[in-house]
Amino acid sequence: MRILIALIVAPLLALVDQSTAFAMVSWSCAHAGTLAVHGVHFVFLVATIAAAIFAFAQWRGTMDSDALVRDRFLAGLATASATLSALAIAAMWMPVWMISPCIA
Repeated sequence: MRILIALIVAPLLALVDQSTAFAMVSWSCAHAGTLAVHGVHFVFLVATIAAAIFAFAQWRGTMDSDALVRDRFLAGLATASATLSALAIAAMWMPVWMISPCIA
């Protein structure tokens, strides 16, 4: 179950983060603050990192036992997928620190 969360849900979290943060830009401009957008990115980043940690723990657990090669491969792929999704969320968060939401 942890593998599926990291493999499927983590990339979906990155997409939902992008959509939600984009939707919050007009509200942030109207209220003259970026705290809501920061909060959105923070919540999704924490959830994605948690999925990556769970998948990594599953991957480490398959190293010591006589697990199937398929399980080890899926756990490693899930770890990589969740980590890449977390990096994508962090990359989408960086412009929020540098650019005002009211530029356009």
